Amino acid sequence: MSGSKRYKGLTPFPPDLGGNYAPIAIVIEDQCIGCDRCLPVCFFDAIVMDTSEKNKFGRTAIVVPENCTGCGLCFEACPVDAIDWVREPG
Repeated sequence: MSGSKRYKGLTPFPPDLGGNYAPIAIVIEDQCIGCDRCLPVCFFDAIVMDTSEKNKFGRTAIVVPENCTGCGLCFEACPVDAIDWVREPG
């Protein structure tokens, strides 16, 4: 097994988030390159692309928290590690 810190297999949640709190994805906008790899893997329409000029690449992925299930597929698809998990507020 490689030394990767990515979460593979059937347990995608980081250990500190998978217990009592449901994780949701967030995009680190400064790192997002607008590549669109996260969009097709999200089955819940939780990711949209913002085409405003605030990102240096002209596009930024945005997570819709109400739709995010924390499945981790977008996290795995991101080539620049611009997607992270946070504990869902509440």
